[in-house]
Amino acid sequence: MAATKVVIALGGNALLRKGDPATADAQLEVVRKTVEPIAEMSRIGYELSIVHGNGPQIGNMLIATEVAAHVVPAMPFDVCG
Repeated sequence: MAATKVVIALGGNALLRKGDPATADAQLEVVRKTVEPIAEMSRIGYELSIVHGNGPQIGNMLIATEVAAHVVPAMPFDVCG
């Protein structure tokens, strides 16, 4: 019998906890907890496709490049991620 196929979509906000800083370390902690049930699904035989967004993360990068525009060239939105 073929494995059941599942698509899991995680938005960029799924990597952030309300009140936590938007640092890479804080997001990594959330990711580690998020993948536990996903890993279990894989172990029991589901065929998984995982997609993710990164809107808040790209937004932060764009703000940083805007603030530093006098020092470094601006990065176009389509190449930020």
